[in-house]
Amino acid sequence: MPKLLVSNLEPGQMAEAYPLIRRSARVAPDEWEKFGHKLAAQGGGVLAVRAEDRRVYGVAAYLPVASLKHGKALRVEAIASFELGHVSLDRNALSSALDNLAREKECRVVAISLDAKGLSSPRSRRRRGWEALGLNAETIEFVRRLDGGSKNGGQRLAEPVRT
Repeated sequence: MPKLLVSNLEPGQMAEAYPLIRRSARVAPDEWEKFGHKLAAQGGGVLAVRAEDRRVYGVAAYLPVASLKHGKALRVEAIASFELGHVSLDRNALSSALDNLAREKECRVVAISLDAKGLSSPRSRRRRGWEALGLNAETIEFVRRLDGGSKNGGQRLAEPVRT
C-alpha cells in the first residue's frame, strides 16, 4: 500500500493540483489559482494528497462557513481524486483529513458540493462511493446562472427589486 501524505498547498503549488480540478470544475488555470488565493485569504485553503512520488493524486478546496442548518461548517467547494479501482485510497485520505481539519476549526459538519451527475440514484456507484465515507445526501443545490445562460429561455421569473 502506498504511503499517502495530506497537506495544504502553498500558493505557489496551486498549479500542481490543476489537472485534477480541471476535470471536475472546468475552469482555466488562472481562475483556479485566484480561487485558491481567495480561499486562503478567507481562512480556507486547498488540501492535497501526495504519494511517495510527490505528485498530487487528490485535492479538496475548503472554507469554514456559517450554515443555518448546521452551525459552523467546513464547506468543500471542489474535490477531485485520481482513482484506478473500486477503493479510492486518496479519497479516503482526503475525507479523513477534512474531518480532522473541520474539528480543528470547530466545525460541526463537513459539507461537500459535487456535481449532480450520477448521484440521484441510490444505486449509482458514484453515490455509493461517497456514502461509504459516511456522507449522506441532504440537499440538492439548484443554480441559476446570472450571465444570461438561463435555461428558461430568458423569461423573467419575477419583477426586479427596486432600491
